[in-house]
Amino acid sequence: MTETPAIQARYAVSTHLAQNTDLYSVSEEESQSDDRSAAFPETTDFSHYNSLPDQVESSAHSENTEQPVEVYDFRASRFAKRSRLSQWFPQIEDDENSSTRIYFSRRSRALLLQILLIGLILATNLGLTIYAIVSYGSQNGVGTIYKGDCNKVKTLDQWIHLLINFLSTGLLAASNYCMQLQAAPTRADVDHAHQADAHERNRAHKEGQWLDIGVPSLRNLWYISNWRRFAWALLALSSVPVHLIYNSAVFQSLASNDYTIAVVKDSFVNGSSWNLTTAENNRRGDFGWEDFRVNPPNRNYTEIILDMQQNAMSTGWEDMNISACFALYNDYFAPQGNGVIFVKNDTGAEDDSLLMYVSIIPRSDDWAKNMWAAMNGSESFVARATDLPVTKWFLGPKQYEVSHCRVQDPDTITNQCRFEYSPPIMYTICALNIIKAFVMLCIWSVRRWQDAERTDADKAVLYTLGDAVASFMRRPDPTTVDMGLATKGDFIRRRPWKNRLEKRNFWFKAASIRRWIVLLFLCCLTIVIVAILLGVSFVSLRHRKFSTSIPALWQLGFGNLTPYTYLVIGLPREDPEGLISNVLLANLPQLVLSILYIFYNSMLSTFLVQREFSRMCRKQRKPLRVSEPIGIQRSSYFISLPLRYGIPIYTTSALMHWLISQSLFLARITAICADGNPEICPGGQVDLANSFSTCGYSPIAVFITILVGAFIVLVIVAIGLRTYDGTMSMASTNSMAISAACHVLQEDREDGYLLPVQWGVVEIKDGVGKCAFTTAPANRIKMPEAELKYK
Repeated sequence: MTETPAIQARYAVSTHLAQNTDLYSVSEEESQSDDRSAAFPETTDFSHYNSLPDQVESSAHSENTEQPVEVYDFRASRFAKRSRLSQWFPQIEDDENSSTRIYFSRRSRALLLQILLIGLILATNLGLTIYAIVSYGSQNGVGTIYKGDCNKVKTLDQWIHLLINFLSTGLLAASNYCMQLQAAPTRADVDHAHQADAHERNRAHKEGQWLDIGVPSLRNLWYISNWRRFAWALLALSSVPVHLIYNSAVFQSLASNDYTIAVVKDSFVNGSSWNLTTAENNRRGDFGWEDFRVNPPNRNYTEIILDMQQNAMSTGWEDMNISACFALYNDYFAPQGNGVIFVKNDTGAEDDSLLMYVSIIPRSDDWAKNMWAAMNGSESFVARATDLPVTKWFLGPKQYEVSHCRVQDPDTITNQCRFEYSPPIMYTICALNIIKAFVMLCIWSVRRWQDAERTDADKAVLYTLGDAVASFMRRPDPTTVDMGLATKGDFIRRRPWKNRLEKRNFWFKAASIRRWIVLLFLCCLTIVIVAILLGVSFVSLRHRKFSTSIPALWQLGFGNLTPYTYLVIGLPREDPEGLISNVLLANLPQLVLSILYIFYNSMLSTFLVQREFSRMCRKQRKPLRVSEPIGIQRSSYFISLPLRYGIPIYTTSALMHWLISQSLFLARITAICADGNPEICPGGQVDLANSFSTCGYSPIAVFITILVGAFIVLVIVAIGLRTYDGTMSMASTNSMAISAACHVLQEDREDGYLLPVQWGVVEIKDGVGKCAFTTAPANRIKMPEAELKYK
């Protein structure tokens, strides 16, 4: 890959410093001599720097540490000067007017990219909403996108939810990025928190509080301006409803038929008389026939039974044997019509031909809709019938044995699954999207105006570790003077400071114990709660004679709605209360996951901030990575998560949101009227009174979600077991610990933050060393040693 001039210049300057080239010691007169031309021709080939040999380590490293070391006074020298370096590397003087790299690297342009992402998602949401409203319309807050094959509905549901979760992840990632920008402190905010002014007037004044640098932080909100706090709150509050409703913008509605069953003698179809009261007495005591969940009171059963008697032998009906008849009514979602069941063991009078009857509507209590048949005369609750085929079938308390059936032809029954959407939810999502876009545009506009007016270094925002180091190099913090090896622990626990030199540090030490406890406790608590609920569902399934083995759970379906996996917790079933309450319940885990994602993101960001800090002692020095680069300073569009970490965590987040949407989901059951009651419920029409909303769950999807969630927790723990170099202190994101490492020598205050720097021992006086960042060549500084004292 071809390197840009800025990268070449940055590498060349860094290499000169690391390779002990005394580039900056030449005088102005020498810089005009022929020697300079020979050493640095106008057309420089930077490729040869890769082959330069490593220099001998400083004498501090070459000494045998086991022997007493005689300490001599020492001070770094030959500091880099921007004015001299620019003679050979003019890129050092670049700004946004002369460099496209710098122009596009400004934090305002990175924010603009996030606004464009928000705008693209808004355009998608608005386009889909307008298209759905115009093309499909709606009734009572629900519209139908597709009506037909149930398998197609399930496929549509899974793919559209996958799209929704990627859109929501992009929406929330852009919002979180902007929130992190808003929560980043200015140098004035940091000084206010540190109480730097009071400490500068009186060195005995106790230092104040530290702030977080480079990570999402609630701590910083107490110190930033009211406008930035208000914008942060708007973005945060507008995210909560997105989590709670976005995944329920579309949902599947499965159809289930109403029907009436009449158990009769052979003489019934010949027009013999019958009596409803006698039939009701015959079924008494059998839950499947007289339970309050069947036989709706608003039906005219005399009219229905009479219609069945008149039409049972017509061409629209067909004969079925015992096995076929049982299998038809054993399926909750199969097209089902009225049925006449003939028995062979009744020898009573022929003029009372109706033995029993039952009117069935879709059940919402995760018991069998066909309990009247599945009980097989047992008079007890049964959720699942015996294995098919059934060849011997008994009905009711009197154990009527079935001979055969006469049913409405299933091919003539209206029964279609629906893929539906909720216009109010889509309107709300679009409104929240607009709010986010507007707030982010305001932030971008205000930031542009502030950037144009910002000349005071105190107003510079410290987004990244590099921003903080650059600021503290230019104007050191008086509250952390002579604390060059201080760690975050010195300020978190307020322990007496002493110089600490550790040779090995694990990544997990970058985060506080409290942050680890909160993250792991919340993650483990969530996984345990979900596992317990899954275990409770296993008990329910076993009670209904279902196996809970992995193959059996897979047969129930991944993300599929079944009549045995409804949530029965007392929520309203009728719309609109049923729709709203079940939408909120189905999406509550999405909100929990997003909160866990914020903690997870913050933990990983903390690791990487410390990683960036710990690499600054290497001889392969680099310029600081800052938000507003000048010259050869490095820049990036991310704050603390590089793409190699950011892309996997965003993808994993979207995957988890999708898995949750397939584990717990909104489900609507549309009841379809049967023939025989044209005034109250015309055949083939939607039975609004008995349609309902509920939540369904998929046990196998829940199980997979638990496994993936546990794996993600193990990943962050495994990452925490990686090690840092350990030469530099464990500053982490602590602003006071970072400032303690940045008390540079006077020679580096003017230009040092603009050039490649290295951290090390820059001065030893009276046996006490001073550690700081410097531009001095590698052979003019030392590395800390355990036997010496440092400040």
